[in-house]
Amino acid sequence: MNTYNYNDGLCSGGRRPRLYLAKGSEIVKFTGKSIPDFCSIGKESYEKNGKWSNTTYTLNLSAGVRELYFLSPLHGVWGSNFSSWGEVATKLSLPIELVKNIVRTEYPDTAERLDACEKFLEKNDNSAVETVIVSFGSPTAAEAEEGYWSKPKSTKTTDGQTVTVGPENKEDWHNAKIICPVGSRIVSSTHTRGSNGGYWAIVISVPLRAQPHG
Repeated sequence: MNTYNYNDGLCSGGRRPRLYLAKGSEIVKFTGKSIPDFCSIGKESYEKNGKWSNTTYTLNLSAGVRELYFLSPLHGVWGSNFSSWGEVATKLSLPIELVKNIVRTEYPDTAERLDACEKFLEKNDNSAVETVIVSFGSPTAAEAEEGYWSKPKSTKTTDGQTVTVGPENKEDWHNAKIICPVGSRIVSSTHTRGSNGGYWAIVISVPLRAQPHG
């Protein structure tokens, strides 16, 4: 029998972890109680400390059960590095409908963005476009003073194209614009609060270059 240690305490930046347990195609959320056929609580240690109060659990996991631990990055939201529901399902090794239920419950902003990506791709030839994410933010104070938010940000596609976006007016990333390549479109833009202006994840649909024959 496997064991797993889980602490439910608040993390820096106001982040709260989530724990799900998966067994085959079944999944349940751990809420501080034993779950038949999934886990029993072997040990439980509570620490009282105001808003930082927390409980550490040692869970006895039933055969075939695996843990899925979720915690957003310090300056962002969980899932900001995924560009499709398929990527999330692959990462978690779960049926896509289960994945959608979890993310919509726990991280609605991520779900909204992925839904927008899915709808956009349904209207386009998926074989001719690639979806990429330009993610950036939380500069140091010095970087912010040096014009971090007015400078373009870039990433690359799998076929080597540089994808660059910039603010519409000076530092207005709410209205980001495509600089290159021509024909690309912004699917969604998500802002998360954080130090020195927070964090952005901009999803872009990029036409792939035609491959030479032969």
